[in-house]
Amino acid sequence: MSKTGAGAITYLYGLQYRGMKFGLRNIDALLREAGNPERQFPSIHVAGTNGKGSTAAFLASIATEAGYRTALYTSPHLIRFTERIRINGREISEQQLIRYVKKLRPAIDSTGATFFEATTCIAFLYFADAHVDLAVIETGLGGRLDATNVLQPLVSVITNVSYDHKEYLGNTISSIAKEKAGIIKKRTPCVTGSTETSVLRILRNTAAKHQATFNEARKLVRQKVLRNDDGMFVVNFSSRHFDIDRASIGMRGAHQVENARLAVASIEVLSRYAKAWRHVRRISTASVLRGLRHVRKNTGLRGRLDIVDAGKGRSYILDVAHNPAGMHTLIDSLPTGSGGDLISVFGVLKDKEYRPMLRDLARVSRVIVPVTPSATRALPARKIYRILRKQGIRVRLGGTVGKGIANAYAMAGNPGYILITGSHYVVGEALEYLAGAKRT
Repeated sequence: MSKTGAGAITYLYGLQYRGMKFGLRNIDALLREAGNPERQFPSIHVAGTNGKGSTAAFLASIATEAGYRTALYTSPHLIRFTERIRINGREISEQQLIRYVKKLRPAIDSTGATFFEATTCIAFLYFADAHVDLAVIETGLGGRLDATNVLQPLVSVITNVSYDHKEYLGNTISSIAKEKAGIIKKRTPCVTGSTETSVLRILRNTAAKHQATFNEARKLVRQKVLRNDDGMFVVNFSSRHFDIDRASIGMRGAHQVENARLAVASIEVLSRYAKAWRHVRRISTASVLRGLRHVRKNTGLRGRLDIVDAGKGRSYILDVAHNPAGMHTLIDSLPTGSGGDLISVFGVLKDKEYRPMLRDLARVSRVIVPVTPSATRALPARKIYRILRKQGIRVRLGGTVGKGIANAYAMAGNPGYILITGSHYVVGEALEYLAGAKRT
């Protein structure tokens, strides 16, 4: 990256000292200064505790395969900041990022915008200037007070609700569900992948309050699993508008089948209710099939049960399981034969519920290697080490992510699996280490 590009990134990261400010006052003021770009493109808004990045990627991939100029906004990134902002899978260029930071800096400074608010405004202005046909936008945290919640989307999508960010969203599933439900807009259809009764009640009541049609993915889209090749699924999906035979799901794990179904259900809702959107008729069964299969290629999504050859009969498994529900799903989805001799490299942020994550991880790991990612909120590896030692779990201190991977590799059997998980930061630094790249 050039010196100017690095300066733009440094400026944006420097905004983190302002912390997280929940509410829409700042982002409204900033977007107003930018000409309200969020009103200049149609969008799909995606919230949820887990799976929202994957669901957003499936949606963007389907739209790209349908021939749309499709934007995708996700967070956090793994290696490069520009991964967050894409059009048809291509990241915003360094030159474009520099231009938008320079253009928006006076407004960012005058409004006191946070890092995420500034990043969101940059993405929205970029998408508006590019005249995208559709933008798939993932919330950052929660929903009701998230900076992305200025959108008036075609469809609101809520993946699921479980415990995460309790210090911001509340200590109960009901309080968290109410925050996620905050993305539901007046007379705007909503679709969810949640199956929990208490969550569905809150989402349904919120939708009714806003005169919004409420839809459950499992009721809109029927599915039949045809094949499971060690976590890679082939599935039939059927709904009123689609009869999708032998869909190859481009990401590993049964949970990705559910994320894919939610994406298909969201497209189904678009077909039923978003008649005013001039492009809706262009989404075909063929484009859905291709979108589900080529999701990684079309969106650049990584860190979702990725398996990388480590040489000498060893394999790395990389996954961004960053909360208890995510860890539970990851362990249920591990490749056949990975248990027993699994070496796990684990690092996490200190505000996460890491103790239940460690309990789950200990069930399938021969050794756990704690690491400290280079994030200000990272939980020190030595603390994880002490917790595990006290519980009698076999552990070896890793230190940095790179050192932890090297230690795990030395201990792994042949054949053997090395699991790298716990945080986006850990997986990002692991990808750097494995590729020799530098995180920006």
